[in-house]
Amino acid sequence: MMETKQALEQLSKGMEPTLTEAGFAPVARDEDDALTFVGEAGVLRIWLRDDKAALGLSRQPVDIAQDGDFDQLSLSLLELAAADERDIKYVIDDFCDVLREKFVRRKGAAAGKKLPKSISKTAIKNGDAYYDAITFGNSFTGIFSELRQAYKDNYELYGEFLCEEFFRQHGNAVVLETIRRNDKTEMQRMFRLFNDVYENGLNDVQSLLVVTILGGMENDQRLLANCVDYMSEELAPVVIRVNAYLASKAGQTARQRLEHPPIYKPKKKKKQGVFSQMFSGGGAALPSM
Repeated sequence: MMETKQALEQLSKGMEPTLTEAGFAPVARDEDDALTFVGEAGVLRIWLRDDKAALGLSRQPVDIAQDGDFDQLSLSLLELAAADERDIKYVIDDFCDVLREKFVRRKGAAAGKKLPKSISKTAIKNGDAYYDAITFGNSFTGIFSELRQAYKDNYELYGEFLCEEFFRQHGNAVVLETIRRNDKTEMQRMFRLFNDVYENGLNDVQSLLVVTILGGMENDQRLLANCVDYMSEELAPVVIRVNAYLASKAGQTARQRLEHPPIYKPKKKKKQGVFSQMFSGGGAALPSM
């Protein structure tokens, strides 16, 4: 049998080199069943509860971060009543693999390098090219310049621009606040880009816009009403249906995947797809995410 305090001490000691490499340092907190660490990526916490060991990450400041603010990175069974050194070693290896995958292996891969160039607007307008993630990110942070550094940090952390990660952490909040303010000039500028991206974007970028970003309105009718006059005839009905779907019982699984996406793993090879209509005839389901 192993006590919670003893297990936490062994986890902390065994994970220390990887935690340091991933940029996390321990924080002294009065917790009997958890360890807390902080770094540039956020607040990291390890829990030992209900015969399980959990690893989570929060973007909230460490002094106000609550359990509900943490996205689960990994979960392992750990029955302390029957646990031994091998069980603790298994959890250490599992959690360290997650930390290396998410925060170490790609970290600094693009440090000091310039961001890749965007596709020219002329090429997009002429139909010779389409909005990709980099072009969308560059254009979006051209409108919201306060997010430019976060955009660059995202690229330097992962060695490529992870559009969904950027918008979930930073961009979505700014989009929603802009929609709430409903300033005509701001809305026109933002939706001019969104309409263009929906019409001339790659499949993954179009899906990101409609589901991850504008689906974040959570079917709030006031917010949707603010957007209607600015969305194109093609974009508006799809955004309305996506919001209705995500708010429905059938859409809850999709909503959970948006809020708690799988851990990032570098792709060996990128493939570009052709975007198919989300809602043909009003009966199609959301694209897989």
